[in-house]
Amino acid sequence: MRARRYRTPRHIVAAVVTLDGVSLTPAALERVARGREAVELAPAARERNEAAARAVAQLLARGEPLYGASTGVGALSGREVTGDGHALRLLRSHAAGAGPLLAPDVVRAAMAARANQIGAGGAGVTPALLDALVSALNGGVTPAVHAYGSLGTGDLTALCEIALSLVGDIALGPRDGLGFISSNAVTAGHAALLAVDVAALLDSWLAVAALSFEAAGAGRVALDGRLHAHGRGPGQAAVATRMREQLDGAWTRERGPGYVLGQDPLAFRVVPQVDGVTHEALSALERTVTGELNLAGENALVVADPPLALPNGNPHAARLAAALDGLRGALAQSASLIAARVSTLLDAALTDLPPFLAHDPGPDSGAMMLEYTAHDAAAEVRSLLAPVSAQTVSVARGVESHASLAPVAARRLDDALTPMRVLVATELVVAVRALRLSGREPQGAGTRALFAAASGLDPDLRDRELHPDVESALAVLARR
Repeated sequence: MRARRYRTPRHIVAAVVTLDGVSLTPAALERVARGREAVELAPAARERNEAAARAVAQLLARGEPLYGASTGVGALSGREVTGDGHALRLLRSHAAGAGPLLAPDVVRAAMAARANQIGAGGAGVTPALLDALVSALNGGVTPAVHAYGSLGTGDLTALCEIALSLVGDIALGPRDGLGFISSNAVTAGHAALLAVDVAALLDSWLAVAALSFEAAGAGRVALDGRLHAHGRGPGQAAVATRMREQLDGAWTRERGPGYVLGQDPLAFRVVPQVDGVTHEALSALERTVTGELNLAGENALVVADPPLALPNGNPHAARLAAALDGLRGALAQSASLIAARVSTLLDAALTDLPPFLAHDPGPDSGAMMLEYTAHDAAAEVRSLLAPVSAQTVSVARGVESHASLAPVAARRLDDALTPMRVLVATELVVAVRALRLSGREPQGAGTRALFAAASGLDPDLRDRELHPDVESALAVLARR
């Protein structure tokens, strides 16, 4: 497994993202969805779709049944469909989403993902429909799309809403309805954005963890590369390496004669072991999402040469649901560890600093209540841990007798990121306060930079409202 490359400051990137059907990444998709970068369809991607569209025409001309084009869908697949207008009727009847609207960046991610998937060559939709999708992205047109309606066997309702916003005067062919919506592009796009967000958050919380190491004077022996070289996975080694980089040159507190070398609290000793799990779960999601973004996964899959239509289950997103669940589970462990470090920094017996980092312990309570905030946020993350992929449903008179529910898994991971950000920000506030009380500035290669970035946090150590500090810390982390 390739080691994660942790974030460096953003640089100017190319203004156009090429959709070639084979190489779209979560990072490039995020630039389209949030940075409003333009897209262009690669000639090879366009030709793959047009070849599949020609194959659709040949299959129908031969009188061969084609699911969703010359037949009904789902439990109605045994019914023959004739005449024009079937694609538009299908889109209208399946536009049954409800509930809150998806965020605009998720919709744009879905649109770019679907355009790229169509360019992979299995859909065979009318070229004008694909062009309309690309034009809408580049024109900043973001349809209103409802969140509820997909069971993870294809994001039918959401993709119908996107398709209906594009149709206009386009003369739809019989395959264009199902050919456009037979995909999990909405969930894949959402998951891609989440992968980018978790990568940034992981980078931030390791930097904050390093600052806490220096604030507490924790020993770095637990990060020694020899402890992480064999048998515990690449994530553990990568996190240990990142922490050593951050702490290069950092101060370590001298201990009394009763101190056993390296026996700091687990909140410090097991950062590589715990956050390494998150590292690997994130890598698994990135691999899975990248595959889905470039997948010709329609049912039926149209093969151009010779013209064939292959019924399949590829719109089913079981792998994506499992990867989303796995990352959410890893985040729960990391959240608990971050909250434990906050508690440790507030414990005078472990840091030799005033109890609760109070300016005048007793009359002042210091940062006592930030421990409550941290553990509340961690509990919120853990409350979202129930695996979505363990659930399923049966619909359409049993024709669709299993569901991945991947869209729900994506929403639950999205829900977990708000308390995770608050938790990391809370640790940053406590670590900065500890350093200020100690009268030391950090000396680590990475900790110096983070401490400087957090210099705007209120330096007043007397009792006062602390929620503005957490808000300021959130802003610091957002700028990294």
